[in-house]
Amino acid sequence: MPLDLRVSELVAETASGWFAALRPPPRLSLAEWAEQHARLYDGAVFKPYAYQREILDAMTDPVVERITLMKSARVGYTQMLSAALGYFIAQRPSKIMVVQPTTEDAEDYSKDTIDPLHDWPVLAGLLSEAGAKKKGDTIKRKAFPGGSLKITGANSPRAFRRIDLDVLLFDEIDGYPAVAGKEGDQIALGLKRLTQSLQPLAVLGSTPLLDGESKIADAFAAGTMERYHVPCPHCGAMQPLVWGDGNGAGMRWRNGDPGTAFYVCVNGCPIDESHKLEMLEAGRWVAEQPFKGHRSFHIWSAYCPLPGAAWPKLVAEFLAAKKDREKLQVWTNTVLGETWVDRGEAPDWRRLYDRRETWEPGTVPVGGLFLTVGIDVQRDRIEVSVWAWGRGKESWLIEHRVLMGAPFTDTPWRALSAMLAETWRHEHGTELSISMAAIDAGDGVTMEAVKAWVRNAGPRVMAIKGSSLALAPILGQPSTADVSYRGKKISGGVKLWPVGVSVAKSEFYGFLRLDRPTAESGEPFPAGYVHLPMHAGEETCRQLVGEHRVTRGGKGRKRTTGWEPLRDRVEALDCRNYARAAAARQGLDRMNEAAWAELETTLAPVKLPAPQSIPIRRATRSKWIDD
Repeated sequence: MPLDLRVSELVAETASGWFAALRPPPRLSLAEWAEQHARLYDGAVFKPYAYQREILDAMTDPVVERITLMKSARVGYTQMLSAALGYFIAQRPSKIMVVQPTTEDAEDYSKDTIDPLHDWPVLAGLLSEAGAKKKGDTIKRKAFPGGSLKITGANSPRAFRRIDLDVLLFDEIDGYPAVAGKEGDQIALGLKRLTQSLQPLAVLGSTPLLDGESKIADAFAAGTMERYHVPCPHCGAMQPLVWGDGNGAGMRWRNGDPGTAFYVCVNGCPIDESHKLEMLEAGRWVAEQPFKGHRSFHIWSAYCPLPGAAWPKLVAEFLAAKKDREKLQVWTNTVLGETWVDRGEAPDWRRLYDRRETWEPGTVPVGGLFLTVGIDVQRDRIEVSVWAWGRGKESWLIEHRVLMGAPFTDTPWRALSAMLAETWRHEHGTELSISMAAIDAGDGVTMEAVKAWVRNAGPRVMAIKGSSLALAPILGQPSTADVSYRGKKISGGVKLWPVGVSVAKSEFYGFLRLDRPTAESGEPFPAGYVHLPMHAGEETCRQLVGEHRVTRGGKGRKRTTGWEPLRDRVEALDCRNYARAAAARQGLDRMNEAAWAELETTLAPVKLPAPQSIPIRRATRSKWIDD
């Protein structure tokens, strides 16, 4: 080959290499980039699930400025954020900020999530090695060619000052404090930092917490509100997966066994979990609201194809949590990805009315093991509710009675004393008397009349007063209400017990929302279930849900909550709360199985001795009949 031709070829090859080095990387969507370059914690290549792909691609869609993901645990959100960070470091260098709930969380996130990014081959040389430092780098601040990464806490008032951003990733926003010091709402502050970017992106993600206070739920509602629809493998109907309530679509299982878990589609087809992968691959996101620059998604654990989110496992977790209010809240947030409805929201009275049960008035059904009474004193009458209590705080309204007469006269007090001396027949046949009664002494007008009656009512009666504290325990420590003419407390005088009516109402409303088990499930009533008799009429049902919790403040002001009436009369609700306090005095909240078993023994059906068999003399026919 002539020398000049060989030189020309070498020059061409060198120029080609130079141009290749200068050529921008191929334009890839985030899902495509993640499949090629993102890594899991064990070093394996990240293969996005079907429902993750569109969320990832939305992050690099130039017409999308904001993304909200309201999600449960076990849906791969952390890995999606890591993929996004890698993309905006290597593929489209940007000025990035990640906002965690606190500065401590920010440090943990840097160590647990950012440091492993150094092991991704595509990021080699772009980020300083874990444990090493580039000039100016810190745990919460990283620099790379063409951009930077800052990790901060939402509780830091100065976090959003003097900074311009292209990409802003808000993580676990329901864990953020109400405001960032005096600066105001963190999300609003952060979004202002994107105004100078040519291609701004804000991503908000979180497991939701309390309904009415959830930042992620509000953000989700402000976007397209998309849910992932999958086809039924039998009838083809497209639908989002839901937990359900035992009727219609949702998760089902047989005889309390989570191992039998299956899904029922909107047309009633039973679906085994073995179809999950094919359903996910054929699924699509469906929006409920039009797109206006903000896409919002909801996803929960039932979609996850990993063994740790198998349907039987989710059912087992539900069965383990359903009897405990706090555990059920955690399950609702972290498995369903839904807000927990604070039971201060009043249930529908018609629901209570329609689910009433039939038992003989004045009798105590099986399961009720002791009785307490709540007494509300009005200016012209005294109202009394008798409640039965059983395992797991299950309760039955036995009777609600109105005793007419002003409390400044003897008439209603005599009737009240006579009522508390009565007994109520248990379905086992034994007679139950009142274990404890609680009477409201908080009204200054009637307090002295109440105290006068309590002094002579005996040890089974206690005077109570509602506490104004939102988180006061259902029953607190008593104080002496009687004082001498010198103003000194009288030893042995009437004691006044504080009652946390706010907590009692929240608990009661939570119990009222519990669903009765279906005949198909074969399960017992859930702990805390409230049984109402057919003789509890519409007025009683309305009164039981006659108040609701109201939250005021926010947007930089202190949030306060309180209870407000929905109707004029709520005596049945008040009596329930007082009876609950009386039950607390009797040890309802600390009774163990041995204590319940002992109560059951005292109520065991009375066994009458079997009648003795008396020999029956066989009759003989008279001879004259045969003659």
